[in-house]
Amino acid sequence: MNENKKGYWIYSIIAIIVGMLLFAFLGYLIYDLILKLADKDFSNNTVIQALITLIITVFIGGYFSKWLEYKNTKKTKLYETRIDISLRLIDLASEYYRNKSNEVKNILIFESAKVKLFFEDETLKKMNIFIESDDKNIIDNYNALIDNLKGKLK
Repeated sequence: MNENKKGYWIYSIIAIIVGMLLFAFLGYLIYDLILKLADKDFSNNTVIQALITLIITVFIGGYFSKWLEYKNTKKTKLYETRIDISLRLIDLASEYYRNKSNEVKNILIFESAKVKLFFEDETLKKMNIFIESDDKNIIDNYNALIDNLKGKLK
């Protein structure tokens, strides 16, 4: 996940350049509009330019604010889901650590599907190691699982 990908950097640079060009174009339109209004050179071109500036600022600004709102909502929901799954796993792992019941083990295995969806493979591996551990290694594997879940929520 922490790998540097060449395509990501190229895409980011291109997106930043395009964004800066849009801001520069918008700045030019506003600057030119102010100059024309200051010279009292009010014509049809000035009205069209004012409308283009208004459309760019209002609609594109609204689009970006909605996009950011959607992105932040999505991240918040994912975080809340991860917290719910983590708390359930901690409860089940604690119960399995306390008394090794086959019923709790089956529930932990069932919950591993959620772990596979919402967490990295490392967490799933730690969970499988904990489930399959014997009595002498169970405390170390339990602590490793809990630490891994805690680290993924920060």
